[in-house]
Amino acid sequence: MHPIDRVAAVMIKRGPERLRVFPGGWGDEKYVAQLNDLATLQAAPPSLEISWGPTKHLADRTVRDGRFPAITDVPTTARTATIRIIEPAPRSTRLCLLMAAWNDHGYNTRQQLSEELLKRGVGSLILEIPYYGSRRMVGPDDQPIQTVADFARMGLGAITEGRALLAHFRMDYQMGVSGYSMGGNIGALVGAAAGFPVAMAPLAASHAPGPVFLDGVISNGIQWQALGGRRQEQRLREVLTAASVLRLPVPSWSDAAVMVAARRDGFIPTSAVEHLHQHWAGSELRWQSGGHATLLWRQRAALADAVTDSFDRIEGCSTAPAGL
Repeated sequence: MHPIDRVAAVMIKRGPERLRVFPGGWGDEKYVAQLNDLATLQAAPPSLEISWGPTKHLADRTVRDGRFPAITDVPTTARTATIRIIEPAPRSTRLCLLMAAWNDHGYNTRQQLSEELLKRGVGSLILEIPYYGSRRMVGPDDQPIQTVADFARMGLGAITEGRALLAHFRMDYQMGVSGYSMGGNIGALVGAAAGFPVAMAPLAASHAPGPVFLDGVISNGIQWQALGGRRQEQRLREVLTAASVLRLPVPSWSDAAVMVAARRDGFIPTSAVEHLHQHWAGSELRWQSGGHATLLWRQRAALADAVTDSFDRIEGCSTAPAGL
């Protein structure tokens, strides 16, 4: 494990309350059960009606913000989904949906990756997922995901909204999906269930949340007392591993996927990355030096290269998106 990831493990265990995991326990069981509902994950998403703000025209890019009503059952404060599109000027036909990592609020962190993508002629579509950013339920010093049920509602909302966005924009763009850590896992689920060829670049991503929460450094923050004690560990593992890409059919465009992972990642177990790679026939897995934090901080160019290379590969798929 990388030394910085070791420090993060201590911070998660002893740091501020916002780093705690599931301090409110299980929550409403009907939402917990949704993590095992693959039919819902694969159901056709509804069409979107996006309201757009003014477009900002800069020397090398355009930026526009939009919003649309949430399409899953989420709390009141999360019922307006917000997005930002950052495109190179002149406009590209490639647009990559970037999903949020754990505790990734707002657009700033993903905009750093979008800067690298702009250099490569790829636009970015950034979604604020339920419970995060302007859609958070609590103040900035609190953990927005209080319960396992909250996690389920956030995840189902993020996947459904992500799939709906891919379908909405596919008429005008070759779509792709990516994300870092939790964003990579959600992005992999979104891409596998898209229903049409999309570029896929899961970055530092597990096939499911289970191995990350139970076997990585995030496990230091789990509030076992709120969940009923350590005797609940097996149940939590089963619940969080049920939402796995491995349970979805292998998409016919899996050979276009390019993954990146860190060899000394303390958050994402090596086996969890390799299982996703092995499941997606023909995909490429690129190992980089360093840990979870340093991969994101110091190797953004390598992450952007993976996204770009997946777009290059998807062009060889037999089913092209409509409108291109």
